[in-house]
Amino acid sequence: MIKQEKVIEIRDRASIVEVISDVVTLKKAGRNYMGLCPFHAEKTPSFTVNEEKGIFHCFGCRAGGSVFQFLMQYDHLTFPEAVERVAKRYGITVERSGAPERSGERETLYYINERAAANYQRVLLHHPEGKKALDYLKSRGVDEATAQSFMLGYAPPSGSGLPDLIKKEKLALPDALRLGLVGQRAGGQLYEKFFARLMFPIVNPAGKVVGFGGRVLDQGLPKYLNSSETPLFRKSSTLYGLYQAKEGIRKADRVVVVEGYLDAIALHQCGLGDAVATLGTALTVEHVRVLARYTKNITALFDGDTAGRSAAARSFEIFIEAGLFGQAAFLPNGEDPDSFVRRHGKAALEAVLERATPLADYYFSWLEQRYGKTLAGKSQIAGEISRVLVKVSNPFEVDLLVRRAVDTLGVREELLRRPAALGNRPAAKNGVAFIPPPAAAGRDDFAERSLVGLMLRFPAIVKQVAGENEIRQWMGPKWGAVVDLVLAQWQEQEKVDLFRIAQSSPPEAAAELAALALAGDAIAEDEGGRMAADCLSHLRRKHLRGLERGLRIAIRAAEEQNDETAKRERILEWQDVVRRGRQLERRKIEKSNIR
Repeated sequence: MIKQEKVIEIRDRASIVEVISDVVTLKKAGRNYMGLCPFHAEKTPSFTVNEEKGIFHCFGCRAGGSVFQFLMQYDHLTFPEAVERVAKRYGITVERSGAPERSGERETLYYINERAAANYQRVLLHHPEGKKALDYLKSRGVDEATAQSFMLGYAPPSGSGLPDLIKKEKLALPDALRLGLVGQRAGGQLYEKFFARLMFPIVNPAGKVVGFGGRVLDQGLPKYLNSSETPLFRKSSTLYGLYQAKEGIRKADRVVVVEGYLDAIALHQCGLGDAVATLGTALTVEHVRVLARYTKNITALFDGDTAGRSAAARSFEIFIEAGLFGQAAFLPNGEDPDSFVRRHGKAALEAVLERATPLADYYFSWLEQRYGKTLAGKSQIAGEISRVLVKVSNPFEVDLLVRRAVDTLGVREELLRRPAALGNRPAAKNGVAFIPPPAAAGRDDFAERSLVGLMLRFPAIVKQVAGENEIRQWMGPKWGAVVDLVLAQWQEQEKVDLFRIAQSSPPEAAAELAALALAGDAIAEDEGGRMAADCLSHLRRKHLRGLERGLRIAIRAAEEQNDETAKRERILEWQDVVRRGRQLERRKIEKSNIR
């Protein structure tokens, strides 16, 4: 959507050290800058930024890439949004290409929501009809500064003037209708969907208004009314207050999840800046997966009554399906987060949170209380646990839960493991579900990774690799595609631009390429040449061994089919491959003797 030439211009003008220094304290360390990684908790700096190459990489959590990838991960922006953010900082004008009605659709929707939010806030703070809502907020302990921070507003019974605003500013009426802000009667007259309600703009992590929640100030029903689903807003994956809580979550490495808008606001106002709310609905798997991008330490705060404790038990399944173990904290009976913190203060609430129980422990104790310890009760508990285990995608978590269940129930492990082994495991989503880590040593792509890293560091090695006509046959699809990009760029410009290569590679490759480029800094050019030659020799041998195995299988297949012609042809090919392999081994021995 943004021309590549413009993206390169913005990248070249930007200082990655300046941009990252806005949120990370960096210190010079040789040619690089070091700091504590903002993407995971650490005490020893492993987060590295290289100004010359315009890249960052964390050797702890393996996040990495360009200045744009940093903003995409830190502020959860799309790539075009990250480019525009950097461009704005450096005074560069950006125009998106593509069909205007498609490229500008989301921006138009965002703009209408933002104008509506400003209109509701104007009524709250500067219109006589807003006094009733302001008085209500004061009665709930919300001061005006907090109201402005959360962009609170008011839609009075007489209407906030939103239809007039739409006409005056020539906003797109179909989009306003689509967002559910206004409706249209048969005669074409517009009317407001929200009226006589305190308005809570719902903001995404990038700070853009995606929807609204409205609360009545009397006993009217429904008590809360949310925007309908739109291209910007999905209730099941949106969390209220996440934009305001991002920094608090990173500092505390924890997030506290409550149920309502005013609960989250009250916690923020008392100084608990890591609180978010679920828009008055139950916690979902999508909610947990969103929060897992910020921290793995998620505490759900429940009312202490029977309904709250049942909700905590149900939430265990939500967490485990999302690939996390959460915690549950419980307020005294008759209290909600808003009333509790206003009555008892932040310290008392922190004490409640410190007593939080791991949800796995709570779930097992809740099952025992519900079904009892009789044989029949244990049978029901085993059935419940088996049902939950089917949702668990991480085999280590399955093992821990099965062992805990065995201790609780005294049943055989295999009876509990069987449903988990046979069940339909949920697919990985958003990087949260379990993915087996690569082996630390002896990984199959070690030579390929090393060769790519050397090519990114030394132009002479790119020329060396370009002379190997069969190189593409020796490499797997992942690193072979990167080598293709490097060679194509070299043939076109006789230089290697890491940023362009990363842009043309899959998103997950950007971090690995940044790590390889930074790792190459410690290698001298002559040593790099020797390493590249070793990598190429290894890849040739590996390729020949694969050919040899394949030809052996083909020879056996020809023998079984009594096809003597095919057998002779495959044997000749096999002999040629063996001869080439022996030549490589002799060269390796000769080179070793010379060294």
